Amino acid sequence: MRVISLSAADPAVPERTPLAWVEIAKGLCIGLVVLMHATLGLEDALGERGYAHAIADFAQPFRMPTFFALSGLFLGRALASDWRPFLERRVFHYLYFYTLWLLIQEVIRFPHLGGGTLAGTLSHVAWSYVEPFSTLWFLYALALFALVTRLVEGVAAPVVLGVALGLAGSDVTTGWHILDVACDTYLFFYAGYRLAPQIRAFGARMRARPALAAGVTGGWLVVNAVLIFTVVPALGHTMVAEAPLVAMPLGALGVFGVIALATLLERSVAGPALAYAGYRSIVIYLAAFAPVAALRALMVRYGLPFDVGTASLALTAAGILLPLALERVLRGTPAACLFVRPSAALRAPATILRRGRSLLDGAAAASAASVASVAEAGTSVASALAAPPVHRGALVPAGGSLPLALGPRES
Repeated sequence: MRVISLSAADPAVPERTPLAWVEIAKGLCIGLVVLMHATLGLEDALGERGYAHAIADFAQPFRMPTFFALSGLFLGRALASDWRPFLERRVFHYLYFYTLWLLIQEVIRFPHLGGGTLAGTLSHVAWSYVEPFSTLWFLYALALFALVTRLVEGVAAPVVLGVALGLAGSDVTTGWHILDVACDTYLFFYAGYRLAPQIRAFGARMRARPALAAGVTGGWLVVNAVLIFTVVPALGHTMVAEAPLVAMPLGALGVFGVIALATLLERSVAGPALAYAGYRSIVIYLAAFAPVAALRALMVRYGLPFDVGTASLALTAAGILLPLALERVLRGTPAACLFVRPSAALRAPATILRRGRSLLDGAAAASAASVASVAEAGTSVASALAAPPVHRGALVPAGGSLPLALGPRES
């Protein structure tokens, strides 16, 4: 299957890959993310559950772990570059979309955020860089995880994996959402980066052996279903899969299960559509909230045309298709900046970094000059102390005949 690619200049996706199963897996995951938000939001508004809730529950252990693992899969190329291109591709890229869509949501939800006042809104925006806002937390986490990985690059991989493993298995709960999420999911991002050759080899093997891929997929689906829908009250969790020591390995199993399933879907009619959605997953992730929220409000106000489960699936379809249609309509127009960083935004990080480097270089030069001046002064003091004493009334030249002039000097 051939995956349709955007132009090389299109930064809508930070890393492009010719591996179809990667995009298909991302397409599956973004669809499940939209389904979760559409289903839970509608059920909460209506006060009843539908069959789509079971689908959302089934995807809970592997949905985000797979997304994070695939996000780390191609991090190596960015880490091999200098700081400037790394920050542009892996930090500023996501922060641009985070900031833009944060402001968009602030405008849309102005009466409900920050008390409906300008001061409250500005305070909410500022706080959103400490505690990421709503569904946008994933973009914030991607930028944060990439930066953390760059900073720990000099640490042995087993050490970082061990720490990440310990955090993921410890069920850390601080009340600070991004920190709790980081403890739970950074393991998958870092493992995706460090185990990239093994993950790619697994995908290639599944692709070459469909029967084996079908067996792996079937086994994973059964294990995931049993652990999701088995309730053991003694564990203190609604589902066995929610227990930390179960959730972590089940998430890892899900990463490989989704990859195996994606290689099978590559041969199906749905393959190209899933790959298309996966390649533009950031478009769906950013804009799905609007059609889902609008259609949900209409359903709640005027009644459901179907049962709750089917209505949830209809909301999911709208949350996927309408953002993709919007991106296609806006492509090539000034409004395309909603989904593609414009050239000015591409240059801004470089300008900031260049000016920051100039300031640092200037500060370093000033510091070096200051150190040289102090050293010169120290040498002059020592020379003056070692020289014969100047008798009272003697002329002290204004020039440089004495290392340290005791009178006025020309600047």
